[in-house]
Amino acid sequence: MYTSSITVDQVIDALKTFLTPFMPGAQIVRAQVNRVALPSNPCAVLTELLQVDLSVPATEYQPPVAPAPAIGTATIYGPSRIDVQIDFYGAQAGEFCKTVKTAFRSHWGFAHFPANIKPLYTSDGVQSPLLTGEQQYESRWTLTASMQYNPTVTVPQDFADDLGVASITPADV
Repeated sequence: MYTSSITVDQVIDALKTFLTPFMPGAQIVRAQVNRVALPSNPCAVLTELLQVDLSVPATEYQPPVAPAPAIGTATIYGPSRIDVQIDFYGAQAGEFCKTVKTAFRSHWGFAHFPANIKPLYTSDGVQSPLLTGEQQYESRWTLTASMQYNPTVTVPQDFADDLGVASITPADV
């Protein structure tokens, strides 16, 4: 089975790790889980919105090591952008949103992500209040964080290990 070197789950985990110090005591969860209630405030909910290829895939070939059979590998690189909506809930939602946005956009933010996952940019925060099932106002601020990750897939690749010419046929026959 051929798998990607970086999964979306790993990207979401890196974002969660980045957010945690800015929201002490808050739960940070992934959205779109059936029959799960929203955590108590304060909390943040992460929703994947979009994945975009940043270029066409590039391939790097690694020939076999002799005297092994002529099977090497091809490593396919496909830089990608993922957009994740972050919903901040609670009385401090606006402050959490502003603080995270500022740090995410800085060199400090870049340095605090893993080497293979990096922040690109965020939208500005938007206040998007909602009414709960109990018809109560819930404070919510939302921003979209865009990150780049560079997954690779390594697959077997045939290589020729012996070439020869059996006969030469003249071109003007």
